[in-house]
Amino acid sequence: MGLFSKKSKELEIIAPVDSEIIALDKVEDEVFSQKMLGDGLAIKPSAGNFVAPVAGKLITVFPTGHAYGIKSNIGVEMLLHIGMDTVSLDGKGFDIKVKQDDNVKQGDLLCEVDLAVLKAEKVPSLYTPIVFTPETMSSRTITIVKEGKVKQGEVIAIIK
Repeated sequence: MGLFSKKSKELEIIAPVDSEIIALDKVEDEVFSQKMLGDGLAIKPSAGNFVAPVAGKLITVFPTGHAYGIKSNIGVEMLLHIGMDTVSLDGKGFDIKVKQDDNVKQGDLLCEVDLAVLKAEKVPSLYTPIVFTPETMSSRTITIVKEGKVKQGEVIAIIK
């Protein structure tokens, strides 16, 4: 394999948690559904142990635990935003396991979320967008390779 193999230009995105794949335009927040922050997909989590969908550097870890920004090893930046309006919980129900500027491997635990607390606090939705910032995508494309229910760690999308 050469230094510039085809594989090295691809980025596999894994399911951060047991969940169901949802089209991004189904998210009840126009910032995500209209792809203002970037293209991607969303998931509806059925468990609360969220792992890094890609390897890279944590460029953002919100103190409230609801969102994580990762700059992948190929330069693509992604945002994992757990639920809608969850920032308003001010960290309640979120147990952060990483810190900003950490390097993470794909599959490393980011946080544990008590989904029952989120439901009890009546957040509008547990839909969790996974979006890729347009300025880091350049000419790359996202291909969603799974539909429906997925297990944590399964490849759900590929960026080429």
